[in-house]
Amino acid sequence: MRHGFRHIIGMMAIVWASWVAGCDSSLPSYEESLVVEAWIATDAPLPSIRVSAARATRDPLVSLPAPDDLSLKLTVGDQEVQYARSLEDPLQFQPQSFPQTSAGERFILELDTPGASLNANGILPPPIAAREVSVSFPGDPISVVLVDSLVVGLDSLNLSVSATTGYIYPVQVSISWEDRGYDGWIEARLQPDASFSSSLIDFFLLPSQVFPEDSATLGEDGFKHWEGVYAVPVPEEDSPFPDHSLRIVLTRGDDRFARFLTSRDAPERREPVSNVNGGLGFVGGIAMDSVRVIVSR
Repeated sequence: MRHGFRHIIGMMAIVWASWVAGCDSSLPSYEESLVVEAWIATDAPLPSIRVSAARATRDPLVSLPAPDDLSLKLTVGDQEVQYARSLEDPLQFQPQSFPQTSAGERFILELDTPGASLNANGILPPPIAAREVSVSFPGDPISVVLVDSLVVGLDSLNLSVSATTGYIYPVQVSISWEDRGYDGWIEARLQPDASFSSSLIDFFLLPSQVFPEDSATLGEDGFKHWEGVYAVPVPEEDSPFPDHSLRIVLTRGDDRFARFLTSRDAPERREPVSNVNGGLGFVGGIAMDSVRVIVSR
């Protein structure tokens, strides 16, 4: 392993509970706005599209269906496809035909109601295919210190009262993919089948990342490479490594795709960055591939 695991010894996962709530004196009214979410994938049938009515921030966290008199169509390349509301889920709209998409095709989504007209557009990126995968982890778990900041005063230097010791196996994963010369972004994500990692521990590791594709390492084999790390907590110092399944997902998109992903969890925002003209939400073109491996001793 290139960087080793021992540098993680002594890291501190800090539990914080300061949730930021926006308290603007004047809130925008979204009563007439619609929220659209669609992920259009290269070399795949057209997806379902989610459309809902936006609600004020003071309202309950319940999604509202879009108006009944709604017209929705998606044009990909020279193929125009009409959408109809799903009978099972009023928030979902289904394509009435299923043409296959191709890299480089431009797509345009158009949505019309008597009170609003929305549109979004983009270009489908080149396909992406996961190549060689390597996984490594230490022979024994390492000790980490977890600190609960809820019981530690801001001016206190005595952390021993609230600190607990735990053990983890850090798992390092390397994956490669073909360089297509695309000036875009990659989201790489490690998804173990069990909820091993917590957001607190992962804060110090790298279970997922959104990055410009040209910043990825280009190996002598001509492939791009990415390395990530996730944690497998265990109860004792001598606990064996738990065998499990791991899904590795690579997603390629443009800069609007990256802005949407990186703004989803921004505490200062009420909603992610939108690329929908006349409404809210995100309509993006992506290429995706995933592999599943068994991680075991």
